[in-house]
Amino acid sequence: MRASRIISLLALTGLLVACGASQDSTPAPKADRLTVAASFYPVAEIVQRVGGDDIELLALTAPGIEPHDSELSAKQLDALSQADIVFYIGGGFQPDLEKAVASLPKTTVAIDLLKSVDVITSEEKEKDDHGDDHAEEESDGHGHGHSDTDPHVWLDPANMVKMSAIVSQEIAKVQSELASDLTSRQTEYANELTEVGTLMDTTFASCERKELVSAHDAFTYFTKRANLIAVPISGVDPENEPSAKELEVVAKIAQDRNVTTVFFEEVLPKAFADTVAKAIGASVDSINAVETISQSDLDAGITYSSIMKSNITKVAAALGCK
Repeated sequence: MRASRIISLLALTGLLVACGASQDSTPAPKADRLTVAASFYPVAEIVQRVGGDDIELLALTAPGIEPHDSELSAKQLDALSQADIVFYIGGGFQPDLEKAVASLPKTTVAIDLLKSVDVITSEEKEKDDHGDDHAEEESDGHGHGHSDTDPHVWLDPANMVKMSAIVSQEIAKVQSELASDLTSRQTEYANELTEVGTLMDTTFASCERKELVSAHDAFTYFTKRANLIAVPISGVDPENEPSAKELEVVAKIAQDRNVTTVFFEEVLPKAFADTVAKAIGASVDSINAVETISQSDLDAGITYSSIMKSNITKVAAALGCK
């Protein structure tokens, strides 16, 4: 087994190994542990919760950084090339990272976790978004610049469970003596995630409204699990800005369905959410796509599950769920 190396990019309390203040520091880990790279926050949490102290986590996206267009430094690329296993989300979510993974040595185990779950395609979105009453409006150009596959799979806790199982299996393939401990930790984590999914199911069983209007097209897996309807203002890639026509269509949908809250993500500009909210007399509120996490939240012990529970509470209040 290769001597493992790690860049402590996230310095997570209770999640990542605290290895010093510098993003580019490379302290020497225990040589007998696997180095397992994770592309961004939810994947990193899965890897650490499943791998525990048996692995060294190489986290490739720093706290608070929006991961879609993040780029790897030369030092990160060097550390990545020496990892034993790499877990990432494909589908064009992080193009620079996917390019780096494609050039890794054949001895590196690279696992695209997107392949372990059922994905939602652009065709499904065009069929389902906003309900049948708005099919004509969709045909007028309200497409949001969807990619072929929506990569935001982690926003359904059931997909987190599936991905955690793959992480456990793949690490065990490389170091079989860890299999029992990996399975135990994965089971514990899966139970926690399942509780979040059950909370979604019960919370959204009866709601006055079903439209979740958000600034970024990240919540289709969330709304599908909750039996809601995603009404995104911009596309899967938040860099794709909506046209004036698209803003008009979203505002009309929201007004027709008596939407009272337009959601935005704190790590992204909220100008378009403000525009739609102002047009229909609605309020705005923040929602978390769980793509990244701030250092202060990590220090406070915030996790995927606690973020999702907060999202559930906010959306339920906005939709009048009982």
